[in-house]
Amino acid sequence: MRRPASFFVTFLAMLVLVAGGCGGSQPSVNGADPPTTNGSPTSSPTSSPTSSPTSSPTSSPTSSPTSSSKVATLDANAADVSVVATATVASVNVYDAPDAAKPARSLTSPNLNGVPVVFLVDGKQNDWLRVLLPVRPNGSTGWIRSSDVTLSLHNFHIEVRLSEFRIKVTQGNDLILETSIGVAKDNTPTPGGRYYTTELLRPPTPTTVYGTYAYGLSGFSDTFETFNGGPGQLGIHGTNDPTSIGQKVSSGCVRLRNEDISRLAAILPLGVPVQIIE
Repeated sequence: MRRPASFFVTFLAMLVLVAGGCGGSQPSVNGADPPTTNGSPTSSPTSSPTSSPTSSPTSSPTSSPTSSSKVATLDANAADVSVVATATVASVNVYDAPDAAKPARSLTSPNLNGVPVVFLVDGKQNDWLRVLLPVRPNGSTGWIRSSDVTLSLHNFHIEVRLSEFRIKVTQGNDLILETSIGVAKDNTPTPGGRYYTTELLRPPTPTTVYGTYAYGLSGFSDTFETFNGGPGQLGIHGTNDPTSIGQKVSSGCVRLRNEDISRLAAILPLGVPVQIIE
């Protein structure tokens, strides 16, 4: 299966990690868990990383999220369909309300990993979109101009049940994947809530604690305001230790077997809703 065009994979020569991670008690190079960047779309790190990524995102795959028969006929108003907004401007202004006098914040796009900022759309009013924001506090929303983004549709959904060590990925009524996961340790819990995937990174080697791929999420750790040069961003990634699956091992992220995260990386666009249930 070909990957959707809204999917960006960043190849890092060395990982610059941001999150309330999954590296266990000894996180590796510059961070904790999802190598989701010290250049997150949400906030810049409080300290400079010791090494920076040296490579850029790969070119977009040839197929788009709306090219398959399952997706091409989606209704944007259907309950199981997500609308994803991808930034087309260098700085996306975010407002507290439509037609507000001035923006409450601006998000730079692309981020330092070269990935355009994506938003999960939560409502619409005329030429304004209400979106979930990849910023603290978790669950933040704001309004952006529809002219600053392009829109795409998909019907994928991820559900994570931490207490059951399970993840379920669906596309509409179809089950894509249901399997065991590794979760956070008791002293660095993953906050429950509704998030979405913001970027997909490929570590330089699958033998790191992050495995073959790592998704950054729009949520952040409640334990770590910063983590090894990053803002404590949550993530879902692979692992170099299959025995960690089914265990409380991470500093906040969700671990999958490499074959499972690689399968998702070949299918999922960005902007997939992720419901984390404690």
